[in-house]
Amino acid sequence: MKTLILLLLLPLFLFSKEFRVASYNVENLFDLQKSGSEYTEYIPNTGYGWNKKAFTIKVDNIARVICDLKLEIIGLQEIESDEALEALQAGVKRCGWPMAYRAIADEKATTVKTALLSKYPILQKREIDPDGTLSTRNILEVLLDVDGKRVRIFVNHWKSRSGAESRRIVSAKALMRRLMKLSKDADYILLGDFNSDWNEWRTIKRSPRLNDTDGITGINHILKTIKNDKPVSKYDIGWPYHYDLWLELPPQRRWSHNFYGLKSALDHMILPAGMFDTKGINYKDRSFKVFKPNYLFTEKGAVFRWQIAKKRHGKHLNAGYSDHLPIYAHFTTEPFVFLKKRKKAETMERSGDIAPRTVHIADLYTMPLGWTNAVIPDAAVIYKKGGVAILKEPGGRAILVYKDTRRLKKGHRCKVAVRKLYDYRGLREVTKLDLLKDFGKTDVEPLLLDDFDDLNRPDYVNEVVREISGTYKRGYLYYGNGKKIKLYYRKRKARPKSGENVTLKRVRVALYRNRPELVVD
Repeated sequence: MKTLILLLLLPLFLFSKEFRVASYNVENLFDLQKSGSEYTEYIPNTGYGWNKKAFTIKVDNIARVICDLKLEIIGLQEIESDEALEALQAGVKRCGWPMAYRAIADEKATTVKTALLSKYPILQKREIDPDGTLSTRNILEVLLDVDGKRVRIFVNHWKSRSGAESRRIVSAKALMRRLMKLSKDADYILLGDFNSDWNEWRTIKRSPRLNDTDGITGINHILKTIKNDKPVSKYDIGWPYHYDLWLELPPQRRWSHNFYGLKSALDHMILPAGMFDTKGINYKDRSFKVFKPNYLFTEKGAVFRWQIAKKRHGKHLNAGYSDHLPIYAHFTTEPFVFLKKRKKAETMERSGDIAPRTVHIADLYTMPLGWTNAVIPDAAVIYKKGGVAILKEPGGRAILVYKDTRRLKKGHRCKVAVRKLYDYRGLREVTKLDLLKDFGKTDVEPLLLDDFDDLNRPDYVNEVVREISGTYKRGYLYYGNGKKIKLYYRKRKARPKSGENVTLKRVRVALYRNRPELVVD
C-alpha cells in the first residue's frame, strides 16, 4: 500500500518547481533622460554628478545584489522609468543571471515607480491607482506563468512615513478591493516597501504625528494581518486574512531598514491562505530571510546606501547600494508542508511570554519595539532628572529611560530588566523597566562623553556630554572645528542670546525627528 502511494505521488514531485522571490527598494534608480520630475540631485549631467558613470555604477551595484540572490522573481521599488529598468535588466544579464521579462507601473508620472523582473513569462500586467493623484504610487500587479501554474505578484510602495497613516490606508484599501475580486484560494504575493512595521497597530498609538486614523493601520487592519489584536498565524490562516512573513524570524531580526540606528521592517512579503494549501503555488515553510552580505554594510556596520556628499549641494560619490536590504523567500509548486513545530517567536506578544535573555544596551537599538524581556546585567545610572534617566554600560552604549525611573538612583550600578521599548520621534528609549539589583554607588565620571569629534554621529545618541563649549547661534551650538548641533533648552528663558559663548555641562545627546540635538534640562 505504501509503495502504491509513493508511486502515485512520484509524478507530483518529479515535476515540482521551487523558486525564489525577493523584494528590494533600490533607492532612486533614475535614468539619464531629463523628464522634469526628477529629484534635483538626479537631474542628469549637472553639478550633482548624476551622469553616465554614476548611473552605470549604480546599475551594476544593484545588479550584483540581484545576481547574488540567484532568484527567479524580484519586485522593485524606486525605479524612475522603463529605461532605468531595462538598464538594470541588462546589468543583471551581464553578471550572469538573465531575467527575460520585466514590467513597470508607469501609467502615472510619479517620480519613482514599482517594477518587476522575472525569469518566468508575464501573462498579464495591470496597475492599481489608489486615488488618481501623483502623491500615491501605483501598485503593480503582474500575473506570471510558473511551469504552467499561475501566481500574481503585487508590488507596493506606499506613502513614506513623512505622511500620516491615512495616506497609506488609501493604498491598502485600493489593494484590498482588488484582492476581494480574486478567488478565496488564489495564489498571490503582496510585497514591497509598505512604509509600515509588522506591528504598526501597536506602535502607531504612540505617534500622534502618524496616528490620524484612531489607531487603524493599512497593513494590519485593512490587509488583515492581525485578528483579535494579535498577528495572524499561518497555522490557522483563512480567507480573507494574510500572514506577514516577518513572523518567521525572531523579533530582534525583524528589520530591513536602518535609519540613524532605528531598525524597522518597512519591506514585507505578505501571503494569503491560498499559499498554505495543497494546490497551485505555495510558500516553502521557514524560508523567509533578509539578504545581508558583508558588502551591503559599511565598516561601521551601517547599511551601505548610495553615497551622496553631505556638504552643501551634495554630489554623488559613485559608491553604495541602497538604504534598504532585500528580503526573499522560497516558493514551490508542491503542497505546503510545515517543516517545524510552532516556535515561540511567532506568538510572543508580551514580555511575560518572552524568555528572558541577557543583552547589551547596544542590542536595544536593533530590537523590535514593544514588549520584551531583555536583561542588562551591569549598567550605571549616569544621568537622572525629572522623569528621565540614562543608563550606560562600561565600554558600551547608553539608553534613555523615560518615566519608569522611580527606583533608579543616580550614580549607582544596577542590574535591570527592560520590559518595553519605544521610539519617540526617532529617539530609542525604555518605557518600562524593572530594577533587579542595585549594586550601590559607583564613579560615573569615566562613563561621560568627553572625547568626541562630531556629536551628530548616530552612536552618540543618549550619551551624556561631560562638558562642551561653543557659540550659540539661532538654535545651534557651534563648537570644535566648524561643527554644529541643534541645541534645545527645556526652559526657554535659559536660552542665551545669539552669538553668545556658552559652556554646557552634563547635557544629553537626543534625537528629535531623526535630527541629533543637545538637550539642556
